[in-house]
Amino acid sequence: MILVLAEKPSVAKTIATFLKANNRRDGYFEGDKYIITYAVGHLISLYDMKDYDKEKYSGSWKMDNYPFIPENKFKFKVDKDKQKQFKIVESLINREDIEYIINATDNDREGELISFLILMMAKNTKRVKRILVNEWTPEDITRGLENLKDDEEMRNLQAAGYTRLLTDWLVGINFTCAATLKYGNGKLLNIGRVILPTVKLIYDRDMQIKNFVPEKYYEIEGKFLAENGEYTGKYKAKKDNKFDKEEDAKAVIDDIKSNIAIIKDKKVTRSKEYAPKLFSLTSLQGYITSKYASFTSDKVLSVCQSLYEGKGKGGYITYPRTDSIYLEESLVDKVKKTLDVQKNGHPNESLIKFSKSKRVFDSSKVESHSAIIPTYILAPDSLTSDEKIVYNAIKNRFLANFMPPAEYENTEIITSVDKHDFITKGKVLVSKGYLNLFAKESKNNLLPIVNKGEEVKVISILPVEKLTSPPKPYTEDTLLKAMKNCGKNVSEDDTSVLSGYSIGTSATRAEVLKKIKQVGYVNKKGKNYYITQLGINLVEIFPVKNLFDVDFTGKLEKSLLDIQKGQFNRKEYLNMVCKFVYENVNKIKTDRFRPINPEKIVYNPKTKKFVKESNLGKETKSEKKSSNKAGADKSVNNKTRKEKDIDKETGLEIIALCPECGGSVLESDKAWACKNYKKCGFTLWKNDDVLNKYNKKANKTLAKSLCKNKKATMSGLIDDKNEKFKANITYDIVDNKTILRISKR
Repeated sequence: MILVLAEKPSVAKTIATFLKANNRRDGYFEGDKYIITYAVGHLISLYDMKDYDKEKYSGSWKMDNYPFIPENKFKFKVDKDKQKQFKIVESLINREDIEYIINATDNDREGELISFLILMMAKNTKRVKRILVNEWTPEDITRGLENLKDDEEMRNLQAAGYTRLLTDWLVGINFTCAATLKYGNGKLLNIGRVILPTVKLIYDRDMQIKNFVPEKYYEIEGKFLAENGEYTGKYKAKKDNKFDKEEDAKAVIDDIKSNIAIIKDKKVTRSKEYAPKLFSLTSLQGYITSKYASFTSDKVLSVCQSLYEGKGKGGYITYPRTDSIYLEESLVDKVKKTLDVQKNGHPNESLIKFSKSKRVFDSSKVESHSAIIPTYILAPDSLTSDEKIVYNAIKNRFLANFMPPAEYENTEIITSVDKHDFITKGKVLVSKGYLNLFAKESKNNLLPIVNKGEEVKVISILPVEKLTSPPKPYTEDTLLKAMKNCGKNVSEDDTSVLSGYSIGTSATRAEVLKKIKQVGYVNKKGKNYYITQLGINLVEIFPVKNLFDVDFTGKLEKSLLDIQKGQFNRKEYLNMVCKFVYENVNKIKTDRFRPINPEKIVYNPKTKKFVKESNLGKETKSEKKSSNKAGADKSVNNKTRKEKDIDKETGLEIIALCPECGGSVLESDKAWACKNYKKCGFTLWKNDDVLNKYNKKANKTLAKSLCKNKKATMSGLIDDKNEKFKANITYDIVDNKTILRISKR
């Protein structure tokens, strides 16, 4: 037998379907020749610090215990809530009838790390081969199985993943604990290798905006009347068209005496506008988040992963965690096949024609994974609304790159009056080309028809006052681009200069943006990010300035890529990181400081919440006021109000007892979940995917009913025939996750 190890259950199911391993077992699929099992993301994690010496390190943090660097070697453990699946995988690895193992985790650094740690913890002694595919279609699985790599060829990629894991652990554990103890004043300060430079980007931009002083400048604008209509021109000087002082602009205007101008020159040219390049993950996240307020970059990645994994018959898009906007030249035949399938029956089919263009195919500009494109397996109508948005964006960008460019007619008129020239530009769309795909109106700038040498009347020539503009706040789109390029303003096509030199990777940036908002360093107003007071204090007070430096972080990321390429030594890199941690934690310990978080966080037993110490009195007064009002309402309405049960550790409301383990079910912003959900799996998401298909969201009544009766009902759902019906709602726990089941009554 051959054992295949996939990264997630959905991919395992796709592979199992193709390999005809149709016997579903607990945690794996089995056929005549193949067994397909799976991780659930990471099954193995590094020891916590306390695991090294429970007597010494358990309990409250102590500054004397830092810096902490394991003396002999780093140790690993199986995650508590994933022990069952690990034992299944371990038993399969060590089964006597298993001849060898095929590693089928995601084809990247993290995927390689997941399998490496599992095989290490399972003490595997069998031969390991690697299947390298960017999509899980039958054709690609076949090709991958015919071209399996030896595990030895993956050593550099494993080393890069392993080194990244240790680096983030060393930096995160040591600086988070030391910073919290020294500056936190009761609040956890999350410090990380990628978090801090990202916060610094937002801080710098906010300071630029705050300190920006607008400056006046002047331009000269002329209005002219030709036989066929009126038009406007801007004064064209030999050096600069802008004037610092109004009197300088007026001096030029005073030199113009004539009321008649001459069309000195007229040029008409044609220009082409090609479709935007194919999507990398970063550009896709930016595109979607700028168009749809309901999306974050983290959500875009999650939806992409779902589309990549598919629904059992293969994936609908290629591997999404890529920084490339080009395709490998070796993919030409495969892309042609995909294009033929995708364009079949399309309204613009006649305009979509395959060509091997350097704008699309360029291996020299692909680091490891090609750009994101659809596969030849068409996505079904059953996609969720979010999946459709992301899938259609990827599909349309792909089709657009095989359509003619849009063509414009550009007109430039030079109008001369008393030897002073004014320039006027017009642009008209004459052929839509790829723009036929998009419901987007072109902005035509029509000019009246004039001829060279024609006389026109001067209507007015006036100075126009203008102001310089401040930089714009970061949006998710522009911040992701800044992280990718370490804050440098380079075009997306510039893939060589900054190769591997970035803040984080395409796979991690979305999670970083989510985290810096969660911990309170930044916030959002509409689509714009801004720094909070806590974030300002962090940047200005925390003494380890290298952790804010985008160049320092970029060099670390570049070194990890060099390890992956076999061009840098892993031990040398880790020695450098350990030295950095040791020196700078000691720097924190001796720092003369003021707290980054000036507000002490304390527990208010009356409101049963954690609050700022300065608000303790206010909350007490507010609570008393609310209590008096509640008493008045009670007497007026002759009702009794049951006080909410609050969990003291979290401050969250307890709504019911868990139907799986009997623990407390708590309500958070996003879900109702058992306090022990990592063990029992009971969680009901407010934005549950199953309910989303019926345009419904979970509510507290539904949550309580599931807890009490293990079932609930819901009415008002609309089926395909637009008829109302009622439904029974039940649930199952699958792979430690709660899956709702809906059946019509």
